[in-house]
Amino acid sequence: MLKTVIVDDDYVSRMVLRDMLEKFLDNIEIIGEAGSVAEGIKLIEDKSPELVLLDISMPDGTGFDLLDKLKTINFNLIFITAYSEYAVKAFKYPAFDYIVKPLNVNELSKAILRIPHNKKVENESRIKVLKENPVLPDENASKTIALPELNGFAIVNIEDIIRCEGKRNYTRIIFKEASEKIISRTLLEFEHLLSPLGFVRIHRSHLVNILNVVRYLKSDGGMVELKTGELLRVSSKHKENLLNKLLFNKL
Repeated sequence: MLKTVIVDDDYVSRMVLRDMLEKFLDNIEIIGEAGSVAEGIKLIEDKSPELVLLDISMPDGTGFDLLDKLKTINFNLIFITAYSEYAVKAFKYPAFDYIVKPLNVNELSKAILRIPHNKKVENESRIKVLKENPVLPDENASKTIALPELNGFAIVNIEDIIRCEGKRNYTRIIFKEASEKIISRTLLEFEHLLSPLGFVRIHRSHLVNILNVVRYLKSDGGMVELKTGELLRVSSKHKENLLNKLLFNKL
């Protein structure tokens, strides 16, 4: 059993990750969770885990900052990130494994199976590479996410996505010009990933890019009109959140 800790500032991400580990991986024992760099450092030093699942971007710093502040790094490490830039970096340098949000149990299982046996030696060399080749998201650059495909993943611009439609355990991604994609992830996972990037849940089945909403209609309990001309129903549960975003630019 690999004694494991999760360090991620988002509670939903930790909950999804914990659920995947407990349901599908029988060689993992979760011994703690942390929601910040500071909490993560204390947890790792107190618990001495064998595996750390580490978010890269947190309010009080990055996963790299956490590694810099640890006295010793004698555990296996898998980064978890919502930014595709990090996933691309993983192919350029012999770094640790990366899992791109929204999380997928198959990718998680494969990453854990790839954990090196000689972890101490591997960690020293890999962390040296990461420190010498930092790649952090550019706030001025177009935001992108990685969408899984049969033989890898596609990098798409957030602004090109009009909306996401949930179909049980699948999500239909509708783009401005490109063909739509069907992804085997839930709408909840995409809501977690895209909400900080300007997407709003308006219905149990619909997540929309707020930039593509041109009109709110009071008829039929609430509807939004998109730039495509589509009309989508707004549920009472999500109406207040949507109106706050449209009228006051806040969630």
